[in-house]
Amino acid sequence: MGLLKNQLRYTREENISCVGGGIYPNMLCAHPPFQIDGNFGFAVAEMLIQSRKGHILLLPALPDEWKDGKVRGMKAQGDITVDFEWREGRIHRVRLCSSREQKVTLECNGISKTVFLKSDGTEDMIFD
Repeated sequence: MGLLKNQLRYTREENISCVGGGIYPNMLCAHPPFQIDGNFGFAVAEMLIQSRKGHILLLPALPDEWKDGKVRGMKAQGDITVDFEWREGRIHRVRLCSSREQKVTLECNGISKTVFLKSDGTEDMIFD
């Protein structure tokens, strides 16, 4: 768990150090020397969203330390763009944008909801 916490420690370019590493805002590793396994082997996206054809699961493996947050522009299968926000570890708001008409099941907060997306349309949902 300590390695994961070091990897996820937010850093900026001006804070570069050869000790401790971290992660830049663009999700690339901040540890010298550059190591490709640190950038491609770390699957933060899979912790926040998982998808397969017709199904989107949000926050399947959210770390306890990330109680609140938001994501914009993640891609789910079916060319669906997903923006979402969570509070206290639970989804609060979701926006799905699709390039084509399709049906998708959204799973979050322990519930499943079937959503019918229109071509070039947007579906906004709020969960309380």
